[in-house]
Order: sequence, then structure tokens, then C-alpha cells
Amino acid sequence: MGFSRWLVPLVALATVAMTSPARAAGEEPGDPKAVARAKLVEGGELLRQGEYTGALSRFQEAYDLVHSPKIQYNFGLAYMGLGRKADAIEAFETFLNEALDASPDLRANAERHRSTLATQTGALVVTCDTDGAEVSVDGRARGVTPLQTSIRLDPGPHQLVVEKQGSPPYAEKLTIEGGKRVTVEAKLVVVAAAPVTPPLAPPVLATPEPQGPPPPTAAELAAHRRSVLRTVAWTTGAAGVAALGFGVAERLIANGKFNDFNSRPQGCDADDRVLAHGGGDCSSLLSAGRSSATLSAVGFISGAVLAGASAVLFYTSRAPADASTTVGLACGPDVGRYGVLCQAPF
Repeated sequence: MGFSRWLVPLVALATVAMTSPARAAGEEPGDPKAVARAKLVEGGELLRQGEYTGALSRFQEAYDLVHSPKIQYNFGLAYMGLGRKADAIEAFETFLNEALDASPDLRANAERHRSTLATQTGALVVTCDTDGAEVSVDGRARGVTPLQTSIRLDPGPHQLVVEKQGSPPYAEKLTIEGGKRVTVEAKLVVVAAAPVTPPLAPPVLATPEPQGPPPPTAAELAAHRRSVLRTVAWTTGAAGVAALGFGVAERLIANGKFNDFNSRPQGCDADDRVLAHGGGDCSSLLSAGRSSATLSAVGFISGAVLAGASAVLFYTSRAPADASTTVGLACGPDVGRYGVLCQAPF
């Protein structure tokens, strides 16, 4: 592959550039630089074999022994092999900014890789209204605000978090595209202390306005109704007795007139076809008797009706308030007799 053809020579250049040949000859086997050089050689061989993870591990071990910015070039090559383009471009930029004494060919290659990777990665610019806030992307710390440079990210989804103690964190999900720049303005709202609320004064109870007497209860209404019914029953009963007395009196008068009519010596006749009913005072006695008999019937009928009504009222006044018993009274003249016949079914 094309990557393998130029990769090993470039790694070798970065490795040789660490120390001069004169100093390398005087290095002892246990010297950190000698060990670092051996690690870089091992890493270059692993790169040639496509073992990019192992190569990156060897380069990291060398860098831990000797913090040479020239090893950043080797980091960039390993990251490219792993597909970590954003990490690769950061490594090449560190190499170009710090390894100023590197060979021109090595720097030229690093610039070419950086230009190519810039079109394949995205740039995230983070601004914040609060200084000193920690910025992290996908759980990896990226510095504190204000950030001096943009953050290089591989294309795809990412999680941005900006946080500072005393404020709720700002979090946002982003989608990065290759060759494009995304700007995010993070706003952290300082949580102010809750204001102290003074205790509420006890509520003032309003004095209830005087009200009239309470409405009567159902029992009181029923008692009043029974009292009225009893009063009306007594009055109706008294009127019924008076009407019956009137009927009795008129009946006695009618009987007296009829007795006088029947005892006349000339012989009175009740037949209306007989002239003057036999003469004398026969006509006046018969008329007076009949009139008294009619009034007697009216008295008996009225008395019976009033007496029946009084009985019904008395019964109703004694019944419970929710009684459903039906009381009826029916009266009529006693046919064939000068009286009245009443029936009251319960």
C-alpha cells in the first residue's frame, strides 16, 4: 500500500533526528535516550507491519522517557493508521509548532498531512460567558475557557459539556462534518441564593355577620302542619255538629207540621190534584212541612260532610309526616229517607 511505502522512511527520519550520531555513539545501553531510540525503532517496524496500536504504544513509551516534540510526528502516523484523524492532525500541529529543528523534509511531510486531514476533520469553536469553565468533548478534557484554539474532531456525533462549580453544566449534542467549522456559545447561569421569605402573618378572621333564625327543620314543619290540621278539624267538626243540630230541628218542625196536617178534622189530602189539599190550612201545613223537611235534609247532608271532613283532618293530623295512607269521604242522600248516607274508606 502507498501508506506503507513512505511510512517507514519517515519514522526513521523522526527517530534519527532525536539525537546526533556523535552523541548516540556515546550513549550507554541503560541511558533513557538509548531506550527511547530502541522503542521508536520497534514502533517503526510495527507501523510497517500495520500494527498501529502496538506502534502507538511503543511511541508513547519512548515519549515518556524523552519528551521530544519530534516524536509527535510518529504519533501522527500511528493515529492516521488507526483512523483517528483529529488526534493525528493535533500531533502534526504540535510537531510543527515545537520541533523547529526538525529536518525540512520531515516538516514538509507534516504540513502535507495536516492540510489533508484538515479537509477530513471538523473544527469546534467553543465560547462561554464565564471564564474558567472546564470544556470536555466525549468525556475528554479540552481545556478551560476562554479556549485559545478550536477543537479538532472526527466526523460524527459528539457530546459537549461546559461546567463550572456553582453553576449548572451546559451540555449539547453535536454532529461534526469533515472540513466544516461549528461554533457553540455556552451560557452558564449562576445559581443565586434563594431569597429569605419572611414568615406570613396569621390570617385575620372576619367576624361573621349576624344572621336571622335558622330555617325550621322538617320535624318542626310537620308538627306545625299537624297543629293546623287539628285546629281546622275541630272547627269543621263544630260546624258539622251545628249543621246536624239544624237538620234535627228542622226535622222535628217538619214532623209537627205533618202531624197537624194529618190530624185535621176535615181530612187533609197530600195529593196535589186535590183542590187546596182538602181546604182550610191544609195547604199551608203541607207546604211548611215539606220546606222544613228539605231544610232538614240540607242540614243532615252538610253536617255529615263536615263531620266526615273533620274526621279525615283528625286522622291526617295524627299520621306520620311521610304516611302514604289515602283517606276518602263520599256522602249522598239516603234515597227513600229524609237523611244522608256517608262512607269513608281507609
